[in-house]
Amino acid sequence: MEYVIHLSILVCIYLILAQSLNLSFGRGRLLNLAHVALYGIGAYCTALLSTELGYGFWVCAPVSMAISAFAALLVGLISVKLSHDYFAVGTLAFAAMVTALMNNWRSLTRGVLGIPGIPRPTILDLDFYDNSIFFTFSLILVACSFAVLGLCFRGRLARKLAMQAEDEQAAQALGVDVRATRNDAFIISALFAGLAGCLYSYYLNFIDPSTFGLDEMVFVLSIVIVGRPGSFWGTVGATVFLVLLPEPLRFLQFDPGIIGPARQLIYATVLFLTIYQRRYSLFPPKRTI
Repeated sequence: MEYVIHLSILVCIYLILAQSLNLSFGRGRLLNLAHVALYGIGAYCTALLSTELGYGFWVCAPVSMAISAFAALLVGLISVKLSHDYFAVGTLAFAAMVTALMNNWRSLTRGVLGIPGIPRPTILDLDFYDNSIFFTFSLILVACSFAVLGLCFRGRLARKLAMQAEDEQAAQALGVDVRATRNDAFIISALFAGLAGCLYSYYLNFIDPSTFGLDEMVFVLSIVIVGRPGSFWGTVGATVFLVLLPEPLRFLQFDPGIIGPARQLIYATVLFLTIYQRRYSLFPPKRTI
C-alpha cells in the first residue's frame, strides 16, 4: 500500500508541473525549456527556508512560488521578445545557468551533495510523515492548482495565447499584446512550477541538482506532448500513464544498472511515436493566402 501511495504522490507532483507547462507550451506553443529549472528554484527555496531558517509551509510555498515567478519574469523580459525557436534557445540557456549554480554555489546549495533533512510541513498538528496524510495534502494542492489553471485555460489568456501561436502578426493586428501575453503565461507557469518544487522537496526530504536536469525537462515535455498540447485532461491522463509506465521494470529480474537506461529508452520511444503520429498538429505548415 505504501508503494501505491508513493506513486500517487509522484503523480500529484507531476500533475501540477506538467499542467503548468501545458499552459505556456500547449496553449501558446512557447517551448519553455526552463520549466524544470523554475521547478528546481522552487524546490531549493523551500529546502533552504525550512532547513536554514526554520520556516513552515505557509511561508515556504508562497515564497518559493514568488521567487520562481520572479525568475521567470527576468527571463521573460528578454526571451519573450524572441521568435519561437530563439525563445526555446534562450530558456535552455537559462536552465543551463540554473543547473550550473546548483552544482557550483556550494555555500548555498551544497553542490552535488544536495540538501538533506528537509522537514515535512506542520499544519493543524497533522503527521505529514504519514504518507497517506501527505497524499491527501497533495491532492488538495492539485485541486487548487487545477482550479486556477482551469480558469486560465478557459479565459482570455488562453484565447490570446492561441491567437499568437497561430499567427503572431494577425494577433497584433487584432490588438493582442503578444509580449505581455507570453510573459503572463510564462509567469503563471512558473508560479505552479515553484509550487510543484515545494511539494517535491517536502516529500523527498532531500534534493540535489541531478533531479532538475535536461532529462527531467524532456520527461515533463513528453507528458504534455503525449497528452496532446493544449488538452487539459489529456495531460492528466498522460501524467498518470508516463509516471506509472516504467514501474513494471522494478518487478522483473533485470540488473539494477539497466533499469534507469531502460526507463529512458521507454520514454524516448513513446515520445518518438507520439511526435511521428502528430507531426502535422505539433509542427503545422505555414499557411498562406
